[in-house]
Amino acid sequence: MMLVAQVEPYTCSMTLSDTSSGVLATLSDGLANAVQRAGRSVVAVHGRRRFPASGLAWRDDQVVTASHVLERDSDLSVTSSDGTQHPARIVGRDSGSDLAVLAVQGASLHPIERAVGGSLSAGHLVLAVGRPGTPEPIASFGAVSSVGGAWRTAQGGLLEAYIRADVALLPGLSGGALVDVSGNVVGLLSAYLAGGDPVAIPIDTVDAVVKRILTGGSLRRAYLGVSTQAVELQDVLRLRLGLEQTAGLMLLGLEPGAPAERAGLLLGDILLAIGDRTVEDGEALQMALGPDVVGKSVTIRLIRGGDLREVSLVRAPRPN
Repeated sequence: MMLVAQVEPYTCSMTLSDTSSGVLATLSDGLANAVQRAGRSVVAVHGRRRFPASGLAWRDDQVVTASHVLERDSDLSVTSSDGTQHPARIVGRDSGSDLAVLAVQGASLHPIERAVGGSLSAGHLVLAVGRPGTPEPIASFGAVSSVGGAWRTAQGGLLEAYIRADVALLPGLSGGALVDVSGNVVGLLSAYLAGGDPVAIPIDTVDAVVKRILTGGSLRRAYLGVSTQAVELQDVLRLRLGLEQTAGLMLLGLEPGAPAERAGLLLGDILLAIGDRTVEDGEALQMALGPDVVGKSVTIRLIRGGDLREVSLVRAPRPN
């Protein structure tokens, strides 16, 4: 008689389950350690009526945070990871990139540990870490959705790059850190630049903006003082004027006393170019109004009454 041994079917699954539990436990511990490591350099920023926001210890006496969380210019303070509160003042800020630099009095902060530039791509796991007045850092977990190149923000700033991640931007996380699974900071979080969606400014881009802020105090961007609408140029008009471009920006509004009005621009004018930059939409207009052109004269090419005109204009700094 042949004897057949029975193999219990759950033996293998139990082994797999044990292995999976071990992997998850290791991952969980690693993420918790990453939060604690990054959390040493994340501070609470007290600069608005509601609950505090977050900020990054840039130097032992300096914090970088999101500009929009500073709703007042005085009576500012930060709370470090050891629970000590210190007075702070604004060194400079740039609303276009939503960044501000604070000098912190009497503090010895733990500066952030930065990730190597370019080490992040779509699919990498990341954590959003903040300290909105809580004794311990708070965090949410997700993955990088995309890493993009140059981006003109709705506030008129030009960022060299940006990071989108599917982390939950919990209240008070703006100004906090986006970190990798090792706890290195890869970016600064903002709920302002993309209308509430989680966006992080890569740490190398933050560094570049901070350097400009520390050099000039604040980044004043140029403006014209106009409201516009993109319009398509009719083929007959393009042929008569010898134009290749297919669209321009029609002036619908002029701010009294602003550069456009002072230069003699009129409602109904169609802007074609600012200097050597063609303007066919609002994005192109903003690209022609960065901080590097403040105070500089430029020739604007436009259509008025069916004829080509050129107007000289000085791109003044945007009022605060």
